[in-house]
Amino acid sequence: MLDRARAILRHEAAALEALSNRIDQSICKLANHILTSPGVVVVCGIGKSRLVGKKISATLASTGTRSITLDPVDALHGDLGRVRPGDLILALSNSGETAEIMQLICAARQLSVIVALITGRASSPLAQAADVILDIGPIEEACALGLAPTTSTTAMLAVGDALALLAQERRGFSRHDFARLHPAGSLGRGLLTVREVMWPLDSIPMLRPNTPLSIALLSICGAPRRTGVAAIVGDSGRVTGLLTGQAISRLVESAAAPDLSDPVERHMLHPTTWIPGHASLNEAVQLFHRYGIDLIPVYDEQESFIGLIFRQDVLRPT
Repeated sequence: MLDRARAILRHEAAALEALSNRIDQSICKLANHILTSPGVVVVCGIGKSRLVGKKISATLASTGTRSITLDPVDALHGDLGRVRPGDLILALSNSGETAEIMQLICAARQLSVIVALITGRASSPLAQAADVILDIGPIEEACALGLAPTTSTTAMLAVGDALALLAQERRGFSRHDFARLHPAGSLGRGLLTVREVMWPLDSIPMLRPNTPLSIALLSICGAPRRTGVAAIVGDSGRVTGLLTGQAISRLVESAAAPDLSDPVERHMLHPTTWIPGHASLNEAVQLFHRYGIDLIPVYDEQESFIGLIFRQDVLRPT
């Protein structure tokens, strides 16, 4: 069985190698259409091709190209309303004879769209109806029966990846753009900087060390954005301490309630470390783990205090 599994992988790898030699300028033409089109890329297919199309559409969207998927059957029953003039339809059909896609193309032609096709038959009816053809050629499936879509869908997916990345690179899509589109993913968050995630000064009460505890409590509770913390700033402009609402609550609930006229410097926590605003979130994660703290002051290149970064905004609970 292991030998068969390895043979299947070699079969598909060989097909992709052959495809890399077969692909022509049509893929560059289609990438240019994507870059200049005012609309979205509408990806459609039937069966396994539909599933491959969903992944291609997702890759396009995550690399800067607006894209949606459209089921051809649903399109013929009202969802064609999702398509607008200026859109680009990218259809997937190995045989090039999928009737539902042909009907969809005929209907969409009334909307002034560009039609592209990924297919294994460049002379098929669908290919004749398309503006741009990405021909993967006749491909022998890895299935022992030669029936289950395997190698052909792998080839379609690889062509979709190549198309999405060509558009990404020509567009100048940057690491920052990637992070912006992946704010909740570990890859994207790792590309964000501390400055982009921190709480800025306008959301943090800033107090002097001699501020009475009562005023500090009112400042924390009355802040427009409830961070639950105040920064204690000394004469140098640097953070000398941090006062959290939780710490005040513990003081109030303790047996020896504090004198609310006490200066905050008697009850503040001294910051363990700090981080520059241009540092990556990965660096902040390392500091949170190393010191076991919940807050880190952030400074700019001139070592001026510019905000706070919270553990809860960087680390997900485990």
